[in-house]
Amino acid sequence: MSQVQTHRKSQTIRLFALFLIVTLCASCLTTSAFAWDQLQPSQLTSGSQIRRAFRSVVSTPRSWTVRVRSNGREASLGAIVEHDGYILTKASQLEGKVTCELSTSERYEAEIIGVDGKLDLALLKIDARDLPIVTWQSVSDPKVGQWVVTPGLSMSPVSVGVLSVTRRNIKPAPGVLGVQIDDAEGGALVKHVMRESGAEEAGLKPGDVILNVAGEDIDSASSLSKFVRKFLPGDRVLVRLLRDEEEINAVVVLTDPQMLIYDRLREMQKKMGGALSRRKTGFSEVLQHDTVLRPEDCGGVIVDLQGKAVGLNIARAGRTKSFAIPANHVIPMIKKLKLKEYAPYDPLKDHKQQTVAADSSSS
Repeated sequence: MSQVQTHRKSQTIRLFALFLIVTLCASCLTTSAFAWDQLQPSQLTSGSQIRRAFRSVVSTPRSWTVRVRSNGREASLGAIVEHDGYILTKASQLEGKVTCELSTSERYEAEIIGVDGKLDLALLKIDARDLPIVTWQSVSDPKVGQWVVTPGLSMSPVSVGVLSVTRRNIKPAPGVLGVQIDDAEGGALVKHVMRESGAEEAGLKPGDVILNVAGEDIDSASSLSKFVRKFLPGDRVLVRLLRDEEEINAVVVLTDPQMLIYDRLREMQKKMGGALSRRKTGFSEVLQHDTVLRPEDCGGVIVDLQGKAVGLNIARAGRTKSFAIPANHVIPMIKKLKLKEYAPYDPLKDHKQQTVAADSSSS
């Protein structure tokens, strides 16, 4: 194929893509009260310009969005659900000291009131009053192809996308420690620690003997594998191990097995789309949209063009695949979590409070 033909082909592809975007915009942004009147065709190639065009959509939602930090690092977004400082966010992103920053730049220490493993939700509490709260749209879902917008703390949204798939179930994937193991006297011998696994981050080493996981004594490699499969990627488990005749503890964040097995897939994802959420499976119902989010940008709401929350972003699951829990599943959890029906997770306490997903364990 000649250079001229190649150029014409690529130009045709670009024009076709632009046509699709403009057509989608015209079908979804039907009133001048929102973004269409601000969005010019020349702006469709710039992500920042597209986000800027949706500022009016998030002008109110940004006021009830918070930035959640764990041990000083960005962990997630969150949504204020009650005027006196109750905030919903993604549970498996939390550890250590938790703080919340409001759109007003005010910062507060936060207490974890409760967690729910089935939905990966956590309810936080800050010492504040008279806060703006979420306006939910739980009567109906957006239609496939309609715009959905993720508000942040700034005037422009974090990201913009369209609904890709109607409600569907996401089957659970078992979590793994990220080690190759063999039988050992009184436990399971670590033969190899996989790169970028939870075990590597927790400091496990070849030669360690795993004795206990989340309160369950381990007597063989098979018993370890069978027990860990009950948990989900993103769960934290307390591991007791023997190293150089000394027993030590480590908190391991379980990993998605696919992202360990397929090194090339993991590296390609990083280059083309960024990191994925550790916990991105095991949800009874989600809305799938093509918004590009960081894992740290999950936990807050996703809104329609009227600025109403249709769901809560719960996971970045692929290059162009993000999941949101529908609003009618989120709303009932607020009261349950507030009443502390679900114990806050702490791996260093009683093992009966094991992990955020203990209630949704699969065999």
